[in-house]
Amino acid sequence: MNIYQALSESYSLLINKSKTYKLDCEILLADTLHIENRLNLFSNLNKKLTENEINTFFRTIKEREKLKPISKITKKKEFWNFEMDVAKKVLIPRPETEVLLDLVSKVFKKNSNISFLDIGCGSGCITLSLLGIFSNSQGEAFDISKEAVMNTQLNLKKYHKLNQVKVFKRDVFKFKTHKKYDLIISNPPYLKKSDYINLSPSIKIYEPKNALVSDSKDGTMFYNHIISSYKNNLKLNGYLAFEIGDNQFKKLQKLLSQNGFIIVSKFKLINDQIRCLLAKKIKNYALQ
Repeated sequence: MNIYQALSESYSLLINKSKTYKLDCEILLADTLHIENRLNLFSNLNKKLTENEINTFFRTIKEREKLKPISKITKKKEFWNFEMDVAKKVLIPRPETEVLLDLVSKVFKKNSNISFLDIGCGSGCITLSLLGIFSNSQGEAFDISKEAVMNTQLNLKKYHKLNQVKVFKRDVFKFKTHKKYDLIISNPPYLKKSDYINLSPSIKIYEPKNALVSDSKDGTMFYNHIISSYKNNLKLNGYLAFEIGDNQFKKLQKLLSQNGFIIVSKFKLINDQIRCLLAKKIKNYALQ
């Protein structure tokens, strides 16, 4: 079997399973053959595959037939110019989170040395990207998931950034620190339970529910706690950056205002829902 035949057969297997079946097959075959750019497959269509390559490739196709996300099959995901390793029980990095980082990149001067706290670090995509933007910065990152902590450490080590960040396992509702940061950033669980029911099977089966769903009725439980409990860990004129859920902006805007913040930028989806916001701390409050 050559590359052309392998692709043709895999297309027929996935055509009724995925809207992006051709792209899926090409990515998986390129990964199997350790080809960086899937387009290079088309200049080598007559290349013969080994028996091991054929078996490996169609094993990944079977996984995709079961709706397993591509990045969970390849165990990696492109994010902000990095190739992130993605563990089994860790949330796959999303494009919206890259938008959040773009908002942050515009409020600090280029090559600034900032101190930051990444709450709920997951794969480490935010932490690593911040160090990509602000290369000499120092930060801390934590997650309640041991696997997420290990995944973040793995990605930081991969790009020789582990010495710039302290990564630890903590519960956001129990963590205490007297440190002051220039930036506190988080993409916490923000879906309501009713939202989760309507998610695609590929997400519900293969991604960690506790990284997606908030226990509160409106999904704002984590934001409420982070804003009220961490505001004194942010320097005056420092920034708080969030990825947020549908219909949460107005409530968070009010809560931020009550706690000494002003929203300086936001990102709106095509459906008019605000997905990312950046708030500046303009007022200090005495410690309780």
